Amino acid sequence: MNNPPPWWLTWPVAEVAATILPLFARSPWENGNGQMHSIVGWCKTGQYHPPRGPGREDEFDDPDVRAITEATQILERACLLIRTFGSSGSSAIGLTRLGMQALHTDTVRQHLGLGDTPPRH
Repeated sequence: MNNPPPWWLTWPVAEVAATILPLFARSPWENGNGQMHSIVGWCKTGQYHPPRGPGREDEFDDPDVRAITEATQILERACLLIRTFGSSGSSAIGLTRLGMQALHTDTVRQHLGLGDTPPRH
Protein backbone atom coordinates (compact mmCIF):
# COMPACT_ATOMS: atom_id res chain seq x y z
CA MET A 1 0.00 0.00 0.00
CA ASN A 2 1.30 3.45 -0.93
CA ASN A 3 1.02 6.01 1.86
CA PRO A 4 1.18 9.62 0.69
CA PRO A 5 3.70 11.86 2.48
CA PRO A 6 2.28 13.96 5.32
CA TRP A 7 0.87 17.41 4.57
CA TRP A 8 3.68 19.30 6.33
CA LEU A 9 6.19 17.78 3.92
CA THR A 10 4.18 18.47 0.76
CA TRP A 11 2.58 21.88 1.35
CA PRO A 12 4.45 25.10 0.51
CA VAL A 13 6.47 26.26 3.52
CA ALA A 14 4.37 29.42 3.94
CA GLU A 15 1.19 27.29 4.19
CA VAL A 16 2.77 25.17 6.92
CA ALA A 17 3.83 28.40 8.65
CA ALA A 18 0.28 29.79 8.59
CA THR A 19 -1.03 26.53 10.02
CA ILE A 20 1.41 26.31 12.94
CA LEU A 21 1.49 29.97 14.07
CA PRO A 22 -1.50 29.56 16.46
CA LEU A 23 0.51 26.96 18.42
CA PHE A 24 2.86 29.74 19.52
CA ALA A 25 -0.02 31.61 21.19
CA ARG A 26 -0.23 29.02 23.99
CA SER A 27 2.66 30.56 25.92
CA PRO A 28 4.62 33.85 25.84
CA TRP A 29 7.74 31.88 24.87
CA GLU A 30 9.05 28.31 24.68
CA ASN A 31 12.40 26.60 24.35
CA GLY A 32 13.15 26.89 20.63
CA ASN A 33 14.29 23.33 19.92
CA GLY A 34 11.70 21.78 22.21
CA GLN A 35 8.95 23.80 20.53
CA MET A 36 9.87 22.41 17.10
CA HIS A 37 9.51 18.86 18.44
CA SER A 38 6.20 19.71 20.13
CA ILE A 39 4.83 21.04 16.84
CA VAL A 40 5.99 17.94 14.96
CA GLY A 41 4.11 15.88 17.55
CA TRP A 42 0.99 17.99 16.92
CA CYS A 43 1.34 17.49 13.15
CA LYS A 44 1.55 13.72 13.61
CA THR A 45 -1.15 13.27 16.27
CA GLY A 46 -3.31 16.39 16.32
CA GLN A 47 -2.47 16.85 20.01
CA TYR A 48 -0.13 19.56 21.24
CA HIS A 49 2.07 18.92 24.27
CA PRO A 50 4.25 21.84 25.43
CA PRO A 51 7.99 21.19 25.38
CA ARG A 52 9.44 19.72 28.55
CA GLY A 53 12.94 21.06 28.12
CA PRO A 54 15.74 21.42 25.63
CA GLY A 55 16.13 18.64 23.12
CA ARG A 56 19.18 18.05 20.98
CA GLU A 57 18.15 15.83 18.10
CA ASP A 58 19.70 16.71 14.77
CA GLU A 59 17.07 18.89 13.10
CA PHE A 60 18.71 18.53 9.71
CA ASP A 61 18.40 14.74 9.66
CA ASP A 62 14.73 14.53 10.68
CA PRO A 63 12.52 15.61 7.73
CA ASP A 64 9.56 16.35 10.02
CA VAL A 65 11.53 18.66 12.32
CA ARG A 66 13.23 20.25 9.32
CA ALA A 67 9.85 21.09 7.69
CA ILE A 68 8.56 22.71 10.89
CA THR A 69 11.84 24.56 11.44
CA GLU A 70 11.63 25.96 7.88
CA ALA A 71 8.04 27.08 8.49
CA THR A 72 9.12 28.74 11.72
CA GLN A 73 11.84 30.58 9.82
CA ILE A 74 9.17 31.97 7.47
CA LEU A 75 7.23 33.22 10.51
CA GLU A 76 10.36 34.88 11.91
CA ARG A 77 11.09 36.59 8.58
CA ALA A 78 7.50 37.88 8.49
CA CYS A 79 8.09 39.35 11.98
CA LEU A 80 5.32 37.19 13.45
CA LEU A 81 7.74 35.27 15.70
CA ILE A 82 10.89 36.32 17.52
CA ARG A 83 13.74 34.09 18.67
CA THR A 84 16.26 35.07 21.31
CA PHE A 85 19.50 33.32 22.16
CA GLY A 86 21.01 32.80 25.59
CA SER A 87 24.67 32.76 26.49
CA SER A 88 24.70 28.96 26.50
CA GLY A 89 23.47 28.84 22.89
CA SER A 90 19.92 27.89 23.84
CA SER A 91 17.06 29.75 22.21
CA ALA A 92 13.56 30.84 23.17
CA ILE A 93 10.82 31.56 20.66
CA GLY A 94 7.49 33.37 20.91
CA LEU A 95 4.97 35.62 19.20
CA THR A 96 5.80 39.23 18.37
CA ARG A 97 3.20 41.94 18.89
CA LEU A 98 2.55 41.75 15.14
CA GLY A 99 2.11 37.97 15.45
CA MET A 100 -0.42 38.43 18.25
CA GLN A 101 -2.27 41.03 16.19
CA ALA A 102 -2.26 38.80 13.09
CA LEU A 103 -3.79 35.95 15.09
CA HIS A 104 -6.33 38.27 16.74
CA THR A 105 -7.40 39.82 13.44
CA ASP A 106 -7.14 36.56 11.45
CA THR A 107 -4.64 38.12 9.01
CA VAL A 108 -1.80 35.57 9.28
CA ARG A 109 -2.24 34.40 5.68
CA GLN A 110 -2.06 37.98 4.39
CA HIS A 111 1.15 38.63 6.35
CA LEU A 112 2.65 35.56 4.68
CA GLY A 113 1.51 36.57 1.18
CA LEU A 114 -0.94 33.65 0.91
CA GLY A 115 -4.40 33.52 -0.62
CA ASP A 116 -7.56 33.24 1.45
CA THR A 117 -8.06 29.47 1.19
CA PRO A 118 -5.62 27.10 2.91
CA PRO A 119 -4.96 23.64 1.47
CA ARG A 120 -6.86 20.73 2.98
CA HIS A 121 -5.12 18.07 5.02
